[in-house]
Amino acid sequence: MQARLLTRETGDLLPQDLARSLSDQLLHTFEPAPQHRFNGAPPSSRPPHETDQSTRSLRAHTAGVSTLALEKFDGRLLISGGLEGSIKIWDLDEPFTPHVSHVFRPVSGIRRDVAETHTSGGGGHSHGITHLAFYPFDPDAFLSSSYDKTLKLWATQRAALTASFDLNATIYSHAMSPLADHLLVSCATQHSNVRLVDLKSGAAVQALVSHGGPVLCTAWSPRREHILASGHADGKVRIWDVRRAGGVMALLDQEDFIGIKSSEPTSRADASSQSNAQAHDEPVNGLAWTDDGAYIVSAGLDRKVRVWDAATGANTLASFGTLIQNQHARTAAVVVPPSRGSNLLIWPNDHEILILDLHQGTILTRLRGPLGAGPSTSLSNSTRITTIVWRSHGGGTCPNGRAGMGGNNSLGAIYSAHADGQIRAWMPQVPGSEDVAEVDPVEEADEEKSRKRKAVDSAYRSLMRREITFTGNMGR
Repeated sequence: MQARLLTRETGDLLPQDLARSLSDQLLHTFEPAPQHRFNGAPPSSRPPHETDQSTRSLRAHTAGVSTLALEKFDGRLLISGGLEGSIKIWDLDEPFTPHVSHVFRPVSGIRRDVAETHTSGGGGHSHGITHLAFYPFDPDAFLSSSYDKTLKLWATQRAALTASFDLNATIYSHAMSPLADHLLVSCATQHSNVRLVDLKSGAAVQALVSHGGPVLCTAWSPRREHILASGHADGKVRIWDVRRAGGVMALLDQEDFIGIKSSEPTSRADASSQSNAQAHDEPVNGLAWTDDGAYIVSAGLDRKVRVWDAATGANTLASFGTLIQNQHARTAAVVVPPSRGSNLLIWPNDHEILILDLHQGTILTRLRGPLGAGPSTSLSNSTRITTIVWRSHGGGTCPNGRAGMGGNNSLGAIYSAHADGQIRAWMPQVPGSEDVAEVDPVEEADEEKSRKRKAVDSAYRSLMRREITFTGNMGR
C-alpha cells in the first residue's frame, strides 16, 4: 500500500491506476459475510432474543428465493422475490458498518395474492416470482413477473401496485432499456415471440416474431436504445431493432470468428448461413452487455459462456474452461459490473460464485458457501444459488475507471439468493491491524501539518490584533 502511494506521489502511477489496483486487490479478499442475515419472518414468529444458532437458520422467504434486484442509484434498496409469491424490500444501509453482526428485516413487502382471480387493480402475484428489476431511471418504481403470467409495476416506497399486464404466458424474465425514452419492457416468455409491453400506453404493443421455442432471456443495448438481444430455447441469440418490422437483424454464430460488416445478407448462401447460426448447442438462458456496449455475453445450458463483439457479431473465443455449471432451464444471472478497465464476469456456479476475467476466462476469485462445491445432495441442492446481484458504489462506474465498489456503508458486496430461502452476503475482508498501521503515519503527518498550520495562523492573527507599545527602556 505504502509503495503504491509513493509511486502515485512521484507521478509513476496515475490515480485511476491506483484505484484499479486497489479494486483488484479487494476482489481477491472477498469472503462470506455470515454476520449479515436476512429474516423475512413476520414479527410475531421471531424469537425475542436471537442467538447465533437461530440466526443461522433465518430465511428471507419460506419457499426459496427465486430472484433479487438492487437499485443502482446508491445501492441502498434490495428487493427479493420468493417461490411462494411474495416480494420483500430490504434497506442495506441499516448497519452503520458492514462488519458488525446485523439481522436485516424487510422495511416493506407485498404479500402473495391468494385470490383465484385477479385484475389490474389487485394485489400481489398469485404464483412464484420469476424476475424483479428496478425502473432504470427511478428507484421508486420496480417491475415484477411471475408464473401467474402477469407483469406488474410497483411504487417502491409505498409497495403499491401501479399497473398490471396479463400476457397469457409464463414470463421468465423482463428488461428495460437503460437509456431509451420509449419505455418498452421486453418480456421473455414460454412462447417463441419476444413480447414488448409499452408502459406509456399500458398495452402489449408488439411481438418480435421468431420460431425458436420459448424465449429465456432478453437484454437491451446500453448504447443504442432500439437494439435488443434475445436468447432462445433453440440455442440462438437474435439481435433485433425494435423499430423494424422485418424481423431479426442478426444472429450470433459460434463458428464466426471474424464477424460481419453488414446485417443484410448479400446472397442466398449468406442468408442460409445466418439462419443456421447457433450461438450455443443448448438453450440460451443468460444475456448481458458490457457497460460500454462493446461486448455481449451469453450463457447456455451447454455450460458455455461466450463473449461476442457487439459491433461485428464475432465470437471472441474467450474460454472459461469446464468449470461453468448451468443446467437449470430458467433465466441465469450474468453479472458484468460496470468498468472502464478490464471487464469482469461474476457467475453463480451452483454452490459457489466465480469472479472471472471476461476476456481471458481466468478465475480471479472463487467464493464457496457453507457446503463448498462438493457432490450434489438433497441438502446441497436446497442451498443452491439461484441468482446474484452486485452492489457497487452509486450503481455505476467509478471515475477512477474500475467497477464501483460498495454502497454508502460498504467497500463492495455480492448478494446471493438460495433455494433454501436464504439471502447471503459476500464482502471484502476488513484490512488488518498491520494494514491500518501502514497508513496511519501518513494520516498522522497530515494531521500534524494541519495542527501546525492552524497554530501559526492563530499566532499571526493574535499578533496582528495586539497593540504594540514602546517604552523608554529600549534606549538603555
